[in-house]
Amino acid sequence: MSTTLLKTRYTPTPGFTHPRWSRIRFVAADPADPATGDDKTSKNPAPDPDGDEKLGEGGKKALTTERDARKAAEQKVKDLEKQLEDSKKTDEQRIKDDLGTAQSELAASQSQLLCYEVAAEIGLDIKLASRLKGSTREEIEADAKAFKDLVGTKSTPKPDPHQGGGSKSTAKSVSAGRDLWAEQHPSKKTN
Repeated sequence: MSTTLLKTRYTPTPGFTHPRWSRIRFVAADPADPATGDDKTSKNPAPDPDGDEKLGEGGKKALTTERDARKAAEQKVKDLEKQLEDSKKTDEQRIKDDLGTAQSELAASQSQLLCYEVAAEIGLDIKLASRLKGSTREEIEADAKAFKDLVGTKSTPKPDPHQGGGSKSTAKSVSAGRDLWAEQHPSKKTN
């Protein structure tokens, strides 16, 4: 009678798990997930973007070589197209382009120099000068002052006179230091 009772009592039913086995997790061995009904074999796994997965070591090396050669060829095509465009320009147009490039570089350099000068005058750290903005000296100065107020200046802390006792003696020998210590720390023993 007890065996039939045990069989009926612990018969697996949907949603019921014996307390002893409640912490065990089972993984389905078949590709179809019984809980969700999803068939994982019908879904294509994400393909490798390069397609290198199926290649051997030699194939991967050859593919890398081909890719590098293609990049080099594309760069060469871009360079040749630029040369072709430049060859169609007249000397005057090329000089104007070079002049425009030089002028823009000069303006950027002068603006950067002005930022460094203003930062030095205001007392702002030189490392922060590149953060200043403005097109005129007045705008850069206003920005530097606002930035200095925001960041503040580095200052060394004032020494605390209560720390370190300081030495009032100018003794330079060990015996003079021993005598000074004996004066400042009188012995409680009297001989």
